[in-house]
Amino acid sequence: MPSRQQLLRVRRILLASSASLGYLLLCWLAFAGGFMQLTVAGMLLLTIAVLASMAGFLALTWFNLNLRFHDPSLTFPQMSWAIGVIFVSVYFAESLRSLFLMMVLVVLMFGAFRLSLRGFVRIGLFTALCYGLLMVALIHKGVVFDWHIEAIRAPAFFVLIAGVSMLGLEMSRLRNILQERNRDLQVALERIQQLAITDELTGLYNRRFANEVLDQQKALADRGTYDFVLCLIDLDFFKHVNDAYGHAGGDAVLCQLAKILQRVVRDVDFVARMGGEEFLLVLSNTNEVGAMHAMERLRQTLSVTQWEGFAQLRMTLSVGISRYVSPEPWQTTMQRGDRALYQAKDSGRDQVVVL
Repeated sequence: MPSRQQLLRVRRILLASSASLGYLLLCWLAFAGGFMQLTVAGMLLLTIAVLASMAGFLALTWFNLNLRFHDPSLTFPQMSWAIGVIFVSVYFAESLRSLFLMMVLVVLMFGAFRLSLRGFVRIGLFTALCYGLLMVALIHKGVVFDWHIEAIRAPAFFVLIAGVSMLGLEMSRLRNILQERNRDLQVALERIQQLAITDELTGLYNRRFANEVLDQQKALADRGTYDFVLCLIDLDFFKHVNDAYGHAGGDAVLCQLAKILQRVVRDVDFVARMGGEEFLLVLSNTNEVGAMHAMERLRQTLSVTQWEGFAQLRMTLSVGISRYVSPEPWQTTMQRGDRALYQAKDSGRDQVVVL
């Protein structure tokens, strides 16, 4: 399936192609009015060349061959080709030369959002070269010029080219500023979204996001053949840590515990800080026995943990486990886990209780 960026490039090429078709129609109208010094075969050749270039640029973009170029949008090649075609047609429509040359301005406007200053300079030099070659070719053809008029026509044409180029540069600059601000806004939005679902201290998910996850878990379990277990974890005697080491010390312990919890759970499981020293684990596709084994391993891990910055500190935890039973509200499962946690604490702490 084409990417969004690829579709945008295809859309730009189709838009440029519509202008090419309009110019082609202008050429045929000039031919019908007798202003084009071309035969029917010559007009058909011009038509085939324009249509083939449109199809070629479109194919390069559609099949991602444009990605091999420095500028995947192919802005400079498209503009150069279009300007070249205009000057070729001007050679055969000498009496309409001024009218046809104005189409170069349309081409420059199409490149306004893509070209840098260097790109506009290159296009300007290419246009000047084409103009010089056109004049040489017309002189060689035997066309007699009124050089007083040409002395005004040529500078006027290039003044228009310069004006459109400067306008295009300003539009390109504003486009770049807008893109940069949009990127900054996107980064800020992502940061706000992240802060809305995470606990600022530990970096774990917060209670609000935990509620959303539990809604999703319940929906999956209610469809059948899916189980999940809630494990409510509470650090024992955490108040003693705050009393002995201050709130900064307590925060450091909570951050270290968060890292331990992230290490011991599987990628499919979910960890959140519910507040204070209480944490929630949502174990997917697990029954009470599996959850009991996992929490016992966690309890044993914590008993031998060396807390960084607290050489003599030993911490234990109490855990309440409850399996979701469809179709009950997950809040009921949570309340059962709370009762299991309180029972673990009332029974002496440092243990796991299942209800």
